[in-house]
Amino acid sequence: MNKVTVYEAIINALEKRFETAKWAANQAYDAATSEESVAENKYDTFGLEASYLAHGQSQRVLECEKDFLSFSNHKAVFFGEDDEIKTGALVGLLEVDAPQKNSKWFYLSACAGGLSVELGDGKSVFLVTPSSPVGLTLVGKMEGDEVLLKQSGIEIVYEIASVL
Repeated sequence: MNKVTVYEAIINALEKRFETAKWAANQAYDAATSEESVAENKYDTFGLEASYLAHGQSQRVLECEKDFLSFSNHKAVFFGEDDEIKTGALVGLLEVDAPQKNSKWFYLSACAGGLSVELGDGKSVFLVTPSSPVGLTLVGKMEGDEVLLKQSGIEIVYEIASVL
């Protein structure tokens, strides 16, 4: 897997998420400031609810912008086979007991945990933070180590096949 391609795909996904958040915030603002949002009686709370939504959406815009800028202002960090996994590592895992050797890719990131980035070849990369359960499992490990991850309540053993 090409880490530069993955890094660019992450930046593109974060930019798209930021643009979508801005659009949603604008929609919520328009709803909150519309003439139709003016209360007709003391029980009419549509305008108040719309303003709460607009505030929440604006907070989301700030978070998405921070994530996007965090990635776009830094370059990808490359790791060697003797390096421990830490923030910035792209980690490839192979399922140990599976006959078809199922693989998973994780990017250990300081932000945007939970984001899944689809690559053109049908593979996905999942962003995880060091404080997430997967991140905690991977941090400090090295290529060749085995890790135990839970998926849908089932524990699966993976070998760390590559650290990029």
